[in-house]
This record gives sequence, C-alpha cells and structure tokens, in this order.
Amino acid sequence: MSDAASALAGARAAHRGLRWDDACAGFLAVDAPEGLAVDDLEMLAECAQLSGRHEAAVSALDRAFALRVGEGDLDAASTDAFWLWQAFLLDGEMARANGWLGRLREVAGGYGTEPGWLLVATAYGCFATGRYDDARALLAPARAQGRERADVDLEAFATLLTGRAWLNAGATQAGLERLDEAMLRVTAGETSPRTTASLFCASIANAEMEAHDLARGQEWERALEEWMFTLPVPTLSAPFLANCRVYRAVLQRRRGDWIAARRELVTAVDELTGGHGARLAGHACYELGESLRLLGEHAEAESAYRRASSLGAATQPGLGLMHLARGEVKTAAAGVRRALSETERPQDRCSLLPAYVTIMLAAGELPEAAAAVDELGRCADVFETTLARVEHARAVGEVALADDKASAALAPLRRAAAGWRELAAPYETAVTAVLLATACRAVGDEEGAQFELEAAAATFAKLGAAPDLAHARALLAGSTARSVHGLTRREAQVLQLVAAGRTNHMIATELLLSDRTVQRHVSNIFAKLGVHSRTQAATLAIEHDLVRRARG
Repeated sequence: MSDAASALAGARAAHRGLRWDDACAGFLAVDAPEGLAVDDLEMLAECAQLSGRHEAAVSALDRAFALRVGEGDLDAASTDAFWLWQAFLLDGEMARANGWLGRLREVAGGYGTEPGWLLVATAYGCFATGRYDDARALLAPARAQGRERADVDLEAFATLLTGRAWLNAGATQAGLERLDEAMLRVTAGETSPRTTASLFCASIANAEMEAHDLARGQEWERALEEWMFTLPVPTLSAPFLANCRVYRAVLQRRRGDWIAARRELVTAVDELTGGHGARLAGHACYELGESLRLLGEHAEAESAYRRASSLGAATQPGLGLMHLARGEVKTAAAGVRRALSETERPQDRCSLLPAYVTIMLAAGELPEAAAAVDELGRCADVFETTLARVEHARAVGEVALADDKASAALAPLRRAAAGWRELAAPYETAVTAVLLATACRAVGDEEGAQFELEAAAATFAKLGAAPDLAHARALLAGSTARSVHGLTRREAQVLQLVAAGRTNHMIATELLLSDRTVQRHVSNIFAKLGVHSRTQAATLAIEHDLVRRARG
C-alpha cells in the first residue's frame, strides 16, 4: 500500500471513529498532492465543519458540488449545497447563503425537479416570514424523498421542521408529535453528527420555547449530554457543537450546577463569537447573562446582555430581572413592559409573562400584574404542560400576596412548588418556597414559614444564589427581630435589610412594597427603637446579633 493510500485509509478510519481533527488532517494531507475523490471530499467537509475548520469545509463542499453536478447526481449535489448554505447561514453571511440556494435552484431546474434539501432550505425562509402552511407544503415532499432515498438526515430534518411549523401555527399536539418522530431517529443514532447536533438544539428550543414543554426539553437535553460525552473534546469548538454546549449548560443550570453552567457558557460564547457561529452567538450571550444574574454578578450579567443585544438577540426578561435585583424598578418595568407590548405570538408572550408579573408587583402595578396572570392562565389552557400550569400557579400566588390575600395564595403556591419539584428545578422550587413562607407568616403559621425559609436558604446556598440567599436569611432573621421593642414581622424584615445597607428603594423591590410603604415602616422602626438614623438602627440590629444570624 502506498503512503497516500495508507494515509487515506487512516483518515477514513478516523472519520468512522468520530476523530474529526485527525480525519481532517489526514484528508488534507492526501488532498494537497493527490486530489481527493468526491466521496472523500464530502467526508473531509463533514470533518472540517465538525472541527471548526470553516474555510476547509467550504472549499471541499464547493469542489464536491461541482463534481456531483458533473456526474449528474442531483441528490448528492443538493446535499453538498445544503451544508454550504447552512455554513454561511450560521456565520451570518446571508448573501453567500442565498447565493448557494440560487445556484442549486438553477441546477435543479435543468432536471425539472426540486431536491429535498432545497425544499428544506426554502422552508426556513417561510418561517422567517410567518408562512407556516407554505413551510409544511414544502416539507411534505422533502420527507417523502428522504424515505424513498433512505436518507435519514433529510427525513429527520424535514420531519422536525414540519413539527416546528405546526408549533409556530399554534397546533401544539401536532407539532410535538412530529418532533417526537424526528427525535426517535436522532436518539437512536441513525443521523449523521452534523444533523444530530443541529436537530438536538432545534428540538430543545422548539419544545421549551414554542410548546412550553420543559419536561420534554429536559429529556432531550439529557440525551444531548450523553451524546456529547461520546465526542472527542477538541471537536466541541465547531459552531454546530458549540451551540450544543449552550443547551447542555442550560440543563446544568436548571438542575443546580451553576458554576459548571457558567464555565460552559463562557466557552461557548468565546467559540461562537470567535469562530463562524455569529448567528448562534446572541443566544449564548443571553444565557451567559442569565447565569451571571442568578449568581449575583450583575455587572458581568449586564455586559453579557449588552453583547447579546448587539448580536441581535432579545434580552428580556433576563435584563429586567437583573434591574429588579439591583433595585432599579422603574428601569425593569419599562424594559419588560416594552418587550411585552411589541410581542404578538402567544408562545413568546408566555415566556415574558411570569417575570412581567413579578416586576409589575414590585412597581406597585397590581392591576397590570393581575391582567398578566389572567393571560398566563389562558396560556396554560392552550399548552396544557406542567411548565405552563406551574408558572400560572405561582403568578396567582404572587398577586394574591400583593393583594393582602395570603390565605388565597397558599393553595396555588403549593401547586407551584410541587410542579417545580416534578420538573427537577431546585432554584424555582426555592423561590416558590420563599413566597410560601411569606404566605404562612401572614396567616400566623410561623413554624411553617421557618420550615420553608430554611429549605429555601439551604438550596440557595448550595446553588450559589447570593442575592436570594441574603433575602431568605433576612426573612429568617425577621422572626428573631420581632422580640426587639415590639417590631411587627414586616418591620423586622425591613430592619434586617436596613442593617444590610439596603436603600428604601431596594427594600421595596425585595419585599414587593411601594417606596412610600417602606418609608412608613422605617419611621415606625425609628420610633419603636428610639433612634433617629439608619446608622443607629443598623447598630442596634448588630448589637442584638441580627446581622450575624442572617449571615449564618
């Protein structure tokens, strides 16, 4: 066997073994002096795309397309053109992407037919303009071609996009059925690595954002994570796989591994912004902002949201919740109100409404919050998923608390807590526990409130949720403070936050009160303690060991 033949055999073996860096280097070494056959060029292109070698992939696909057209193999040529189109699409080079679609359409015209991959790419354009019926009409023959040719990639792509078209049109059940059908092929290992990566990300996004089916999305996130563990680590820098990092990080964050999630997202952002994944980078930056916000790293979170915005990604509701956590209630309310006003699709509004309720209550806008709860209820009726029901139940409880109807808040908050546990979402469970504690305390069940707060504080400490932990500990310390000079529960909470250095505005945000109400509580505290300044009140709190208790 010649040296070239041996090197080629090694490259093919590396390709089969998913060692894409090695395979790519091997194919390129043979290609330089000898020139690769079209089958090997297509393997080179796949390995180059999966190892982040954009220019090598584009060159190999360009040459393979020309050879396939020369052979009269339209099906294979259309496959090469599709992956070229997607490479430029992910890089944000729309003119070159559309140019390849036009070139393929021209070649196909000579055969009097439209190949399946051309139909799939054309359907993407229908999604951008809201023509979901047209998308399904294009995808039906694409699916049929995939079955006839035994092209699992084509069939799975067309099937999943058909599901997306149904979901976008509001037909949730029909959409999920098609997603499930496509993902059976993916999770069974029947699709190529490029298609596997693309469809994992697409299925998770569609399940969670379009159908609000968190349980289904989590199932596919776990399958994605298992698949990624089988891959060589260096390959994860390619746009296809760096985007997979983002979805794996979201799963890590949701189940409580916040530090690992932040680390994964930092890497994904660097790879997508520094490589050829500009179209995917905005979402990665937003999710990084979400992780940083939850950890209390607000300056860094704001930078990530700003970067996401510059890349064309939406920044609400995360940005609004960050402003709320910093006590910037007016800014938070203006941002989330603007976002909701310009959002029309029910799927998208449903994603904004839970945070909108929280922020409106902090701004003292109870009627607006109540209207949003009613809309959330309609969303829950439409989507019929655990996530939609749980978010509605918690919002009902929040509004009841703000309306001084603590007894009415208890049942929906219990349902919400149970739902978040079912979804394996420890942070959301703990946030709901704090609300439950507030309701318990308001109806005189101090022991119940203590149990809820202790559980919430333990979860926040484990997660690294610094702002939430401080709030839970302040509420826990409030029961001790009541024995000092006859303070009410609320006054004890306010005193604890004053001692922690919070301004009245920040206290109002944390306790969902108006600034005027907080000022009244502060005045009452001064009168009962016999002090005349916030410094004196804080000193008394420290002398009574309240600050130490709050910090544990």
